[in-house]
Amino acid sequence: MLTLQARPQPIRLALPTAQTPATSPRTSPLRAIFGANRAKLLLTYVLFNVENLLRLSQPFVLGLAINDLLHESSFGLLLFVGQHVTHLLISSLRQMYDTRVYTGIYSDLATKTVVDQRGREVGLSRVAARSSLSREFVEFFENHVPLLIKSAYSVVGALVMLAFYDRVLVPICLGLLLPAVVLNRIYSRRTFELNRQLHDQLEHEVDVIDRGHEPSIRRHYDAVASWRVKLSDCEALNFGTMEVFVLGVMVLALLRTCSSLTTTPGDIFAVFRYVLMLLMGIDGVPKLVQQFSRLRDLTQRMS
Repeated sequence: MLTLQARPQPIRLALPTAQTPATSPRTSPLRAIFGANRAKLLLTYVLFNVENLLRLSQPFVLGLAINDLLHESSFGLLLFVGQHVTHLLISSLRQMYDTRVYTGIYSDLATKTVVDQRGREVGLSRVAARSSLSREFVEFFENHVPLLIKSAYSVVGALVMLAFYDRVLVPICLGLLLPAVVLNRIYSRRTFELNRQLHDQLEHEVDVIDRGHEPSIRRHYDAVASWRVKLSDCEALNFGTMEVFVLGVMVLALLRTCSSLTTTPGDIFAVFRYVLMLLMGIDGVPKLVQQFSRLRDLTQRMS
C-alpha cells in the first residue's frame, strides 16, 4: 500500500537575487524539480520499471500459452493470466500515485515561477506564458521520462528476447538504428528552431489580448497555429521516412521466421510481438527529441 504523502519541498530554480550574482551558475529547472521530489519520483519510476518488465514478458508468456494449449496443457494459460493480472494491478496503482505526485509538483513550480519572475520585474505577459509553459517541465517527468524508459525496454528488451528465439533477427533489427539516428538528429535541429519561434509568439499573448485589437488578435493566433502546423508537418515527415525502413525490417523478419520448419506457432507469435515492440520503441524517439528541444528553449528563457 502506497503511503508516501510527505509535503513537497519548495522547488528552487536558483534565479539571481540580491545575494546571488547574475553570473553565478544556475540550477536547471529539471534538476531542481528532481532534487525537491527525489523520493516520490524514484518510487514511481521503480513501479514503472516493474510494470515494463511484466510487459516485456507478455509475448513470451503468450507464446508459451499457445504452444501448451496446442498440446492440451493449461499451464501456459494460467501463467499468462497471472502475468496479466499482476501487470494490471501494478499499472493501476502507479497511475493513481502519479496523478497525486505530479499535480503537487506543478502547483509548487507554477507558484515559484510567478514569484521569481515578477520579483525580477519580468512583464506580465511573459510571466503568464512562462508559468503556463512551466507545466512542460513537470510533463517531462510525468510523460517523457516514462516514455524514455518504455522505449529502452521496447528496444533493448525486445532485442534480448529476439536473440533468445533467433540471433539472426538481432542484426536485422539493429539495421534500423542508423536511419533513426540520422533522421532524429536532423529533426532535433529543426524542432528547436520551430519551438523557439512558437514560444516567442506565446510570450506576447497576454499583451495582445489586453490591447483587444481584433486584427492583432487574429494575427497572433494565426501565427501560433502556423508554428504548430510546421511542428506537426516536421514530425509527420520524420515518421513517414522512418516507416519506410521499418517496413523493410518487418518483411525480412517475416521471411526469416516463417522459413524455419521447426518454429512453433507460439514462437512465431512471440517473435513478431517482440519485433513490433522494438519498432514501437523506435517510433517513440521523435516525441522525446521534440520535448528535449522545447525544454532547451524554455530553460534558456527562465534562467
